[in-house]
Parts: sequence; C-alpha cells; structure tokens
Amino acid sequence: MIIKHGKGKATFIFDNPTDSPVFLIGDFNGWNPSLDPMEKNGDGKWQVVKTFKPGAYQFKYLILDLNGEQWFNDWRADAYVKSPFGGENSVVIIE
Repeated sequence: MIIKHGKGKATFIFDNPTDSPVFLIGDFNGWNPSLDPMEKNGDGKWQVVKTFKPGAYQFKYLILDLNGEQWFNDWRADAYVKSPFGGENSVVIIE
C-alpha cells in the first residue's frame, strides 16, 4: 500500500506478515536493497517514507529470508509494467 502525502512524499507499507527483513527497491535506488530497508511499525507492518521528484517510479518489495530472495508487487500500486526479468513491477506515480 502507498500513502501519498503531497510534495513528493509517500509512505510505502508492506503488510504481508514476516519477521524477515523487508526492503523497498526500485529504479529510484538502482534496485539496491541496502538503500531503503523498511521498519516494522506498531501494527506489525513494514514501512518506509520516501520523497520523490514528480514522475513514475518502478518498485518491488524484497524479503530476504532462509528461502533466499522473495519479490512482491504492491497490488494497490498506481500501475504495473513488464519487468525485463519476467513478471511485472509495481509503479508509483508522483505528481
């Protein structure tokens, strides 16, 4: 889920239950998981706040656990585009 606050600020919330680390990755951070780790909030959901310039940004959520990497889309994103690696990427549109 994405909550847009205006002026380019958005909160990304990953609400699948997991105790493993969750990361927000996308074209805005070079798909680098170390740049945007998410933190667990009081509701047990993972979240991170980002600020963007206006535009469309591709992203996914990444979980690193004993099974390796698990990739998740945000099915409440603004749009979806084909990934060059198969499947789709989520898109957030910032105005």
